[in-house]
Amino acid sequence: MSRIDILEEDVVLDERTGEADRARMAADDLRRIEEEVKQEAEASVEDFDEEGDERRSVEAAETAFDFDQAEGRTERIADDAEARRENGNTQS
Repeated sequence: MSRIDILEEDVVLDERTGEADRARMAADDLRRIEEEVKQEAEASVEDFDEEGDERRSVEAAETAFDFDQAEGRTERIADDAEARRENGNTQS
């Protein structure tokens, strides 16, 4: 049995924990990380705009956009994992 700490929450994975459940948990963690990075990048855009640093503002905006796109991909992965779990198919 493995013990994994996920965002300060103890989760015990054992042979009964299906692949789809693990994928859902990973997607939840990834979603939170993506949102935090996107928010930080968006805040940086504003900060760099106020400083008049156009190059860094554009880079931060690109990062925010990239993470916005990643959120969509993560959502599709999570939906797929949930569908597999609901159908009882825990294999990839």
